[in-house]
Amino acid sequence: MRRPALEIGVALVALGAVSVVEAWRLRDGWLGARLMPLVIGLALVGLGAAHLAAPPPPAPPSPDGAAPGRAALMLALVVLYVAALPWVGFLPATAVFALIVVRWLGAYSWPATVAVTVAIAGASHVIFLRWLGMPLPAGPLGL
Repeated sequence: MRRPALEIGVALVALGAVSVVEAWRLRDGWLGARLMPLVIGLALVGLGAAHLAAPPPPAPPSPDGAAPGRAALMLALVVLYVAALPWVGFLPATAVFALIVVRWLGAYSWPATVAVTVAIAGASHVIFLRWLGMPLPAGPLGL
């Protein structure tokens, strides 16, 4: 099991090194043009080095028989979410999707599930609509 970890670590270090070299080659007066590839490259080098230094993980437990069914249900839920977006709107569809996923995958009480759902839907709305200015489907409620 150690060989894939070594290959992944080497690949991350190599990709990070290429990103760092290319970031330094940029000839732009704006620091931001160099900063993002440099930060990502350094992060990749650091993650690759940590991957190389980590001890080999224990053998993973064999999956239970319900795992393929859960994956299929999750895929169906994502498809329904995407299909509902134009009809329901981004905010309500995201809230319902997050509520189902958080309740289904998490072991939270109903108040915690609702709080996490409101945080996810609200943050998604603010990030995509307000900060990034993306046009999102409003739905019949205008949300």
